Amino acid sequence: MISKVYLNLGGKDLTLFSIGVPSNELLPLAALNKEIIHATRELRDSGAGYEALQGNEKLRKIIAARSISWGGCLHENDLVTTAGGMNALAFCMMAVAKPGDTIAIESPVYPGILQLAGSIGLKVLELPTHPNTGIKIEALKKAIPKINLCLLVTNFSTPLGSCMPDENKKTVVALLAKHNIPLIEDDLYGDLYFGSHRPKCCKSFDKNGTVLLCSSVSKTLAPGYRVGWVAPGRYKEQILKLKLAHAISSPAITQEAVANYLKSGRYENHLRKLRKTLYSNYQHYAHIISQHFPEGTKTSRPQGGLTLWVELPKKIDTTALYNLAIKHKISIAPGRMFTLQDQFENCMRLCIGLSWSEELQRKLIQVGRLAKMML
Repeated sequence: MISKVYLNLGGKDLTLFSIGVPSNELLPLAALNKEIIHATRELRDSGAGYEALQGNEKLRKIIAARSISWGGCLHENDLVTTAGGMNALAFCMMAVAKPGDTIAIESPVYPGILQLAGSIGLKVLELPTHPNTGIKIEALKKAIPKINLCLLVTNFSTPLGSCMPDENKKTVVALLAKHNIPLIEDDLYGDLYFGSHRPKCCKSFDKNGTVLLCSSVSKTLAPGYRVGWVAPGRYKEQILKLKLAHAISSPAITQEAVANYLKSGRYENHLRKLRKTLYSNYQHYAHIISQHFPEGTKTSRPQGGLTLWVELPKKIDTTALYNLAIKHKISIAPGRMFTLQDQFENCMRLCIGLSWSEELQRKLIQVGRLAKMML
């Protein structure tokens, strides 16, 4: 199912409710194009040479400075750049775990994390997750004897959009540190908040270097640039060794272009517009679903991020709904993708990062009609 859905990536004739990235219309592509040209002129060897192993220094300085916004106090030397967020997560898993170890994650969770853990040979323990506040602390406490590491998307997780309260983050960090269990924190969506301020990260409460914070610009600026980073704490040397073995270097030109764009100050203006659009889209989606989907349909109330979790009546299998919708050139993400267990069969994730239009509204209404037909 995962392969089916992600084969649609880049499909120009499809409405991709299934892929959790902003559409090109919401991204500052013209400005980024200029930064790419500028980077080729500014970089030594026009960017054709190897970048330093730790990554672009300018980019690391800016990321470190921006960490103040979420209660961090990172230094450029605390950071290692990667080829996107998934690359950062992969390095972190390999740095702190070995095949056969058990990783605790949220449930439902981004399917790429499930696939990545499986590819490294990790066993997965799914923790029950509240749609507003994230993983249930009591469930994590009970899991402690069984796990070797933990991976959490603490701010606006996909697919639920939940945001863990600061007190819970503090508790989780202290609990895992007490038992010397590394926490990999995936903070891809922290800048996409709908409220008045950016939420803190678990890394804000890390006193022992046991939190490995990962992020990228894939969900806010340029998915295809593959510019990510990790603040690995006490595991920095392991991460650098893995990067040397697996990548040697990060792409110089895209790192430089992103660094220059962030430094210009235009990124904050872009984020303000993007957050406003995403919140407006969420309201549009919620209205259409309430009007045109089967009676009894429920939706999450995300506080930020790019996705909406939809729970349909129990009789509806969203894998079958996907097969119906794809015939109408519409792709959804069935709930079964987001777990290794037999659950969420009547759920689906919808991306709210598309440009709202009459055509998009018509397609969303069509999904609701197809769901009604299945009853």
